[in-house]
Amino acid sequence: MRSIGQYLLSMAAVLVFSVTAAYASSSGQPDSLKLAALDAKLDEYIVAISRESLDVQKQECDFIIESAADPVVRNRIANKVYTAYLESPLMGAEAVAIHIFDKWFLSGNASMGSDQAFLNARIHADFNRQSLLGCRAPELRMRNRDDGWEDVLPQTSGRYVVLYFYDADCAKCKVQSILLRNLLDVEDYPVDLYAVYTGDDRSEWEQYVSERLEFDSGVVTVKHLWDPEIDSDYQRKYGVIQTPRMFLIAPDGMILGRGLDVKALSQMLEAVFSEKLLNYGGQESEALYDMVFGENEHEVSKKDVEEVADHIYASTLEKGDTVMFRQMTGDLLYYLSARRGEAFKEGMGYLIDNHILGQGKVWKSQDDSLKVVGMALIMDDLLSKAVPGSRLTDIKVPGTILSVRGEKEAVKPLKRIGGKKNFIMFFAEGCNICAAEKKALQKLVSGDRRVKGFLVNVDELMEVHPELASSLFDLFDLTSLPFIIESDAKGRVVRRYVSF
Repeated sequence: MRSIGQYLLSMAAVLVFSVTAAYASSSGQPDSLKLAALDAKLDEYIVAISRESLDVQKQECDFIIESAADPVVRNRIANKVYTAYLESPLMGAEAVAIHIFDKWFLSGNASMGSDQAFLNARIHADFNRQSLLGCRAPELRMRNRDDGWEDVLPQTSGRYVVLYFYDADCAKCKVQSILLRNLLDVEDYPVDLYAVYTGDDRSEWEQYVSERLEFDSGVVTVKHLWDPEIDSDYQRKYGVIQTPRMFLIAPDGMILGRGLDVKALSQMLEAVFSEKLLNYGGQESEALYDMVFGENEHEVSKKDVEEVADHIYASTLEKGDTVMFRQMTGDLLYYLSARRGEAFKEGMGYLIDNHILGQGKVWKSQDDSLKVVGMALIMDDLLSKAVPGSRLTDIKVPGTILSVRGEKEAVKPLKRIGGKKNFIMFFAEGCNICAAEKKALQKLVSGDRRVKGFLVNVDELMEVHPELASSLFDLFDLTSLPFIIESDAKGRVVRRYVSF
């Protein structure tokens, strides 16, 4: 199925042939009304295909030019389309103009009418061909303010790059420089700014930077460069015929924006770093982290969890990919919150402190405040209970003492169970995991006189002593049972979330 643009293009082709026929049927002069109609249809057609991809627009321009068998008509169409794209305010349109120049004018298949027009078009193409949208940004090597060499756009940067060419004597540059500083300083976008001075007066450069481009941001990296001898050929590589000249470059080195002003840059950065609604804790992420941590959860350590969290940070947010950082970190939070075991729970505390609550500028949307930050605060509150090193309560709790002598019902303060090593287990009736942990604890206690266990039936406690149960819920994370604590002879918490 042909697009609307292709349909209009076909209509234009009919007019092309009509005009060609007009040449052949008269004294060689075209019908002016038909030429005007052709120009109007070409204008309509260019507007219609402007929403298509650049590749489609190139193909359709080639089609309409090829439709003209008469050289004079072909020249008229080629020049009309070339000029329309060259003067178009739409970013990226220059790529189509350069394509038309290379295929039709540079090859000699169409004529621009004068040597000067051809020369101007060739200079424009040569100075812009390497820096079109979708092209890989050309690398540069320039001097920094310390007279050292700096590679612009190293492929390992992994961050979005703003490349800004300016001159100290340019009035427009002065305005854009201040606006650029204000934008990046206030918004704190995680980008690298390469600010390139195009003049050759060092003192003028230093003064300009101190007055208009100096700012302190913990997120934006700013590098001030110059190339007074133009050894890097930056003018031709980036089309810096006049200043200011600004580009936005993706982490993979591809040019996303060219010929930008600060307003356009702001809109693009907002789109790049906008808060996208994400869903967390799905089956795919669970399967991923199951694979990361392996089948045997007892072999996972707190350090393993911390390393996974840090690796996510280093490979996403540190390289400017905020969305992937939010997705993977949020998924990890949900995964850890649903897991039993000391390593997962204590590792979750590290994740919350360092990569969620410690990264407030990332988790700033209302959606993430609910889904991630809210979840993190709940889990952080639970993790604040019975912290290793803290003393247990002296509230007396009914339960079952386990020792080498067997089992005995007792009412004991949790901080005085009586063994050199104690395991306090809160459990629920009918829970298979609780039953398995209880059996393992009985076996452990039966073989060591120094160890004692204390079993607390939470279901029974809630029914018989609801106020006491409420107090224990305030002191311990009893949201998922069994919950097991190891304490020493003095009633201090040694470990929590223990599993046998």
